[in-house]
Amino acid sequence: MTTRDVAQAAGVSLGVVHYCFENKDALMTELVKALSMELRDSVDADDSVWADAGTGIEALQKLVRNGLELMWRNIEATPERQLLTYETTTYALREGEATPAKIAIAREQYGFNDATVADVISHCTDATSTRFTTPVTVLSRFILNMIDGMVLRWLVDDDSEAVAAQLDLLAEMVAAHADSL
Repeated sequence: MTTRDVAQAAGVSLGVVHYCFENKDALMTELVKALSMELRDSVDADDSVWADAGTGIEALQKLVRNGLELMWRNIEATPERQLLTYETTTYALREGEATPAKIAIAREQYGFNDATVADVISHCTDATSTRFTTPVTVLSRFILNMIDGMVLRWLVDDDSEAVAAQLDLLAEMVAAHADSL
């Protein structure tokens, strides 16, 4: 991906892209942030998920599953963007060998996503009067690892039915690491 490609996709001149971003790394960093925020917003946008969540482990599992479903709808509607997230990560990893500062793009992406998922699942426990028995940072990283794999596999085989079953299992696994207050 080049800055010229970005300018063309955005429908602006190359000069506008260069004016807005110091360099390609700055552009890639902002792109990664925007994609991550979009996924977070897909969960936050529907307040009905949080309304009358109920209490206890079963309520937590349902709430986590509903949040995963909202996120998945966004993913499923934007396969090109999902592929782009893998491309930006791969770009950062490849270029990071020659220029260590570029690895910061991928680290920032994953760090932001870790924090976002940690915030969401913490909110889930608050809403359901539960608490996690495993550190939230460990769970958020695990959830993201699972989602990364699901998205990549879905991009390959387009099997949304399989993903639905996997999201059920993921919500069950997350809830298994919680207790009622």
